[in-house]
Formats: sequence, C-alpha cells, structure tokens
Amino acid sequence: MDAASALDHVAGAVIVNDLSVPHASFYRPSVRLKARDGFCPIGERVVALADLPAPVDALGVRVFVDGALAQTTTTGDRIRSAAQLLADVSEFMTLQPGDVLMLGVSHGAPLAAAGQTVVVEIDGLGRLTTPLVAEGETLPPAATGAPMPTERCARVAFGGALHSATPHPKGLRLADGRVLAETDVVWLPPFEVGTIIALGLNYADHVKELSKELTITTQDEPLVFLKGPGSLIGHRGRSRRPADAAFMHYECELAVVIGRTARRVSAADALGHVAGYTVCNDYAVRDYLENWYRPNLRVKNRDGGTVLGPWFVPAAEVPDPHALGLRTLVNGQVTQQGSTANMINNVPALIEYLSSFMTLQPGDVILTGTPDGVVNVNVGDEVVCEIDGIGRLVNTFG
Repeated sequence: MDAASALDHVAGAVIVNDLSVPHASFYRPSVRLKARDGFCPIGERVVALADLPAPVDALGVRVFVDGALAQTTTTGDRIRSAAQLLADVSEFMTLQPGDVLMLGVSHGAPLAAAGQTVVVEIDGLGRLTTPLVAEGETLPPAATGAPMPTERCARVAFGGALHSATPHPKGLRLADGRVLAETDVVWLPPFEVGTIIALGLNYADHVKELSKELTITTQDEPLVFLKGPGSLIGHRGRSRRPADAAFMHYECELAVVIGRTARRVSAADALGHVAGYTVCNDYAVRDYLENWYRPNLRVKNRDGGTVLGPWFVPAAEVPDPHALGLRTLVNGQVTQQGSTANMINNVPALIEYLSSFMTLQPGDVILTGTPDGVVNVNVGDEVVCEIDGIGRLVNTFG
C-alpha cells in the first residue's frame, strides 16, 4: 500500500503502554529490556479513526505517575506519520487484521518504580492505568499453547483441507491413511507456531566469517530478536528475493520447539521443557542490514523469508541436540557445513536466559543460529537445509 491509502486499512486506534527497563541506547534494545512478561499493557477499547477528535497524528498524550503529570506530548511528535509507517512496513511484510503497529514514544519518557501507578491518556482513546509491582510478586501466566505432538509429524494442505501427516517411504501418510508424494501437498510449518524467537551470531565460526562487517565482536548476552508469523512458510515453499537485492543468503538452523510452559527455568532443567525440533532456513537480505546487532525488520521479517519443516521431531528421538551435523546445498552443491556442537549459547542456556524474563509457552520456537558458509542465492535456485536426524528442508528461491 502507499501512504495515501494506508489509513484505509486501519480498523482503529488503541492506547498501549510500552514499558521498558531503562537502557543506555534506544537502537533496537535487547528483548530482555522490552519483551518481558506484562510489559505491554493495551487498552480495551479500539476507536475508529473517524470517531477521534483530531487526526491520528494530532492527538494529545499525557502520562501521569501516581497522579502527578509527568509528560505531555502529541502523536504528531514522530519522524514518520502513521500512514507513512504503515506503508513502509507493509512493503516487506503483510499486516493482518488484528495486528497492532505501535507508533513510537516521544522523547523524555518518565521513569516509574514498583509500587507506583502509571496512567496514559490520549485524546479520544481514554485512559490506560497500569499499577507496577516488583517482578517477584506476580505469578507466571497459565499455559496458552496447543498440546504438542508426541510423534514425528507434519501439517499439510491437500484437497482443500488441512491434514496431519507422518513419514512414509513413498512420501507421507495422511491421518486418514492415504499415501501421497511430497509434491502432491502444500507443506505448512509442522506445528502451531507461537512466538518466534531468533538468535543472531550464535556460532563462533559465523562470527569470524562476518568479522569485517561487525561493529561488536563480543557480547554479554545472547543476541535475540523476534519474528512475525507472516514470515513463515513450509517445506517446498517459495521465498522471494527483492528486485534490488545484491546479496541475500540462507541460514540453516536447528529450531527448538517448547512443549511445557517455561518460566525462570534453570539450564539443568531446560531440556525437560522441549517438545521437539525441526529444521529452519531463515533468509537475510544483506543489503538492508544496518548492523548485525539485532537486525532490522526489513532484513529478517519478510513474508515467506523463514522456512520451517518438514517434520516436527519429538525430543525423545534426539538424544543430544548438540551433536547434530547440519549442511546446506544450493542446486545440489554443499555450500555450508557445521555442527550444533559449536553453538556459543547452547539450548539449555538459551532457555534459561529467555525464561528469566519472558514465559515460554508450548508452540514457541527458538531459532538457534547458523554456522559459517552462507552464500548469495539467486532466483531459481533450490536451497536444501539438512540436519542429521531432524530432516531435509527444501525451498525454491524466487
């Protein structure tokens, strides 16, 4: 969409209080500071743009802390208008009904502490009240994810319906017993995916490979970013290359699927919360990359840029997720080889770190990073990512 018609796609506006742990840099802060449990209170009432007392870019905003006015600003105090932001984001990712696009915060956001109450007012949208409590005073939310499979399986579309499937020597077997070739069905991600959590720079050899492009070479915590559901496609799907891209590459990754709610889990207990594994190919457009340190949406959240599958493999079939060979083939030629033994942060460490500030639910998936050997791929290339014991993920590049 273009900016002139962007607001025609908007159902309405709502108040959001985007809480954050104070930090020194606003350049894509760590998810540990922004994506904590309960850090995004949202109002109950969505107001149509036509019912607002002023244009969406000209609404008064007030923030109160314990009843005292702490900030006064307007929604017009932004680099991009609402319409322009919608146009820019929808250029590479499809926004669906129910998606929320937060428009940013003005400078001088006030600080508040546990025991205080924050109230946000926006003209025409009402008030959003958020009492702040110390983190230890709150209970983790109940599990919300769907029960995870207990056998190797896939999800496919065939004959106008969705089916579960299991491996068969001739391809796959549907739950009703029909045996089909791989090419007879449309493959979907093999389980109901929740939050997509991706790791950057999690293999030492890949860090070395990119050393000339990195502005940092050491890190004190895992480099984590989140991805939207529209980025996902399944086995044998087609990923698109932007017309102006000079360097777009694959990333073969072990994907870890959460099966039990995990909140403040120790590394020693972490694998007990894993339901299983699958293969991921997470593409990146190097041209659009501003910095490897938490890449921007245009690099990592493109429609169809994250391929997942073909099979969900239960954890019981994978005795050691850190002893798996992985490789990528482009048009039949091996271009990438590595081992999950070489992760900087292994699976238990990642679960311990993530669950220390955000509750992991069944169906959440952790993409654990890629080793060295990424190369540019072109329109028409077939890219195959293989992980020993997990599967062979085929993708066509267009």
